[in-house]
Amino acid sequence: MMFRSLSAILAVATLVVSAWSHGGTYRGPGTTTGPGGPSGPSTPGGPGGGTPGPSTGGAADAGGDLAAWQQWWALNRDQYLQLKRALSEGDLVTGTDTFFLGPDGKVSASPGRPSADIIHSRIVPTLLGLLAADNGPDIASAGLLATAKIGSGDVALVVQALRERVASANQEISESAALALGVLADGSAAGTLVELLDDTSSGRKLCGREEVPTRTRAFAAYALGLIGHNSKNVDVRRFVVHHLVSAMAAQAQASSRDVSVACAIALGIVPIDPIEAQDEDAPASASRSGVVAGLMRLLDDPKVSEFVRAYAAVPIARLAQDEPALRASVVSTLVNELTARPEVGASMRQSAVTALGLIADADDEAIDVAARAALRSQIGAGDRLARRLSLIALARIAARRGEHDGDAKTLQETRAFLLAELARGSTPERPWVGLALGILEHDIVQRGDAASIEVRTALANALVLHPSPVEAGAYAIGLGLVGGEVSKPLLDLLDDTRDDQVRSYAAVALGMARVRAGVEPLRKLVRVARYRPGLLREVSIGLGLLGDKTVSLELIELLKEAQGMSAQGAIATALGWVGDSRAIEPLLAVALDTTRTNGSRAFSIVALGLIADARPLPWNVLFASDSNYWIPPSTLFDPIGNAGVLDIL
Repeated sequence: MMFRSLSAILAVATLVVSAWSHGGTYRGPGTTTGPGGPSGPSTPGGPGGGTPGPSTGGAADAGGDLAAWQQWWALNRDQYLQLKRALSEGDLVTGTDTFFLGPDGKVSASPGRPSADIIHSRIVPTLLGLLAADNGPDIASAGLLATAKIGSGDVALVVQALRERVASANQEISESAALALGVLADGSAAGTLVELLDDTSSGRKLCGREEVPTRTRAFAAYALGLIGHNSKNVDVRRFVVHHLVSAMAAQAQASSRDVSVACAIALGIVPIDPIEAQDEDAPASASRSGVVAGLMRLLDDPKVSEFVRAYAAVPIARLAQDEPALRASVVSTLVNELTARPEVGASMRQSAVTALGLIADADDEAIDVAARAALRSQIGAGDRLARRLSLIALARIAARRGEHDGDAKTLQETRAFLLAELARGSTPERPWVGLALGILEHDIVQRGDAASIEVRTALANALVLHPSPVEAGAYAIGLGLVGGEVSKPLLDLLDDTRDDQVRSYAAVALGMARVRAGVEPLRKLVRVARYRPGLLREVSIGLGLLGDKTVSLELIELLKEAQGMSAQGAIATALGWVGDSRAIEPLLAVALDTTRTNGSRAFSIVALGLIADARPLPWNVLFASDSNYWIPPSTLFDPIGNAGVLDIL
């Protein structure tokens, strides 16, 4: 059996909630029945290591419902958690970034990310050694991605090691190697990835096949996007964009949509300057407006499947959102998709709604007024998911100042509208309203203004009035996003509930809101959650957000004592999110221990990559945030096989 893990965007040690809240036996993220694409180890089973148990804190809480709020939150939450920033800010328990309290109460020097010496002398050589040996696809895939995430030392040596694994006869390893070349984000790999993307003779030779598999080509496109996004060299960016635009056009009408969708998404994360090209005949790669025009052509091409065209909307909005010369025409196009084209299908409406949330603002400019009206219309008459995504989009827009008057009025009206929806909305819609209110106030605080006391009170009351696990989790997250005086309702929720889903959301909310009083109850939960993978991870993240430096020590001790892959995998991945330099040697010991299962060893390798990764956010946040996860090709998001870019650690 091939093991798979859910990405940094989803709950890594998540198990499926089907038995608890939705019935059935849906095998969602974190479980698999066979091989697919690159990942690493999968989520382990329940305490007995067999059938999946209840999930906590991630997309699997949606029970397979892609229109559930948990799914959206799982894919978008990293931008709100900012976990690594919280871990680097210092210990909120002691109020200092110099010391931490150990389990014995003694004060010790505060640890942090592994030093360059440890990374170069211990971690990278160990990973390269594991890659050189035949340890099977679990360890190989985990090692490829971990080595790329760390990206330190002799980059040329790492690139060569990754290139060699593209030729693996095992498709999972080959795909992982192609994607890892992008995660490494070194411009020298761009040419290799183009050969794979374009299915050239060199690309076929590189992967050792008569043709480059479609999945490998799609992963090459995502990888090129990562290189272009991270490169400071304008020529590298234009090289990447040129080949992505070309491949997107060539594959737009292909029977498989993996490559064209991957190219469109990748283009959205590679901004090109200047905004406008001086030469009218300039290629798309010469300017950002050229890239937007290429994506617009895809959006408007009736010969292309709507399931491909819909993926152009969000990249267009991303590229135009900060550029006045492009913004108005893009907003107008997106509004037109919602209001003037009755033939537009649900997937296009859902994508247009999400894109408007990225680019429209709160002022009284005619185009922005029209955008907000279009979203209100979707809330009233759109399909189920379009209604819910419109709530999020409207909240984001209301918190975004424009260049004209009207911002304050729009904010007041939107807040009142959402509060009314919370009071009178139906049970399926209320959690989304609560989440939208939290996002609205979070964004307001981020711009420097005070959050609404009325919203805070309304969310706290909703916890009391609607205590079911599905609803309570959303209101807890809403309160965590709002922050401020939210300690009592969240602590009461943590104390009163015995539902692991709700506990998980309450733990993360306490961390987001920086409620110091949550440290001790969360520490107690860590000690009893070793066989409850999702809960263990979420509680550890909550403590990490609170700057508790002791959680790493606690997890290290649990890892030493753990028996069975379920416990070992849960603890190792929790360490990956909140661990520090003290966890390196214990994790290396597990990775090198041939008496342990390959799954347990692979989890430890994943954790090493997470701890040593210098990026402030997981690498695939660029693809996960505002993604069209409801209509995905399997190379993007695969809730059954966990073989897509959003499923990979």
